[in-house]
Amino acid sequence: MKTEYIVLKETVLNNNCPECYSKESLLLSFKQKKTFSKLFIKTNKEVIESMDCRKCETTIFPGRWTDDIERVYNYHRKTIDLKSSSVKFTGLFYLIVFLVIALSATLGIFIIHPELFQIQ
Repeated sequence: MKTEYIVLKETVLNNNCPECYSKESLLLSFKQKKTFSKLFIKTNKEVIESMDCRKCETTIFPGRWTDDIERVYNYHRKTIDLKSSSVKFTGLFYLIVFLVIALSATLGIFIIHPELFQIQ
């Protein structure tokens, strides 16, 4: 299965980095997981958040956030547009379902009316 992350929102924060104290280097991103397989495409409801400093290249975990960063994070969290959780089936799935139904119907007819399948 292939996994892809849909970027819902990425924004550069105007706050100081708690590690290197650089201003305007924090990148806050919200992503949603999308899984591809041969039979279906599934979008998960959960959102993955990450905050990285572009200057010192470290990931800033919630334990290191200041009150200002927390406030800005909560604001941006409210403004994201979530894609609805869904499952979409591929053409291969529908082909397999059609073949199973056709095989079941043929087998059912063979059991009920075996005289239709006899060669004369």
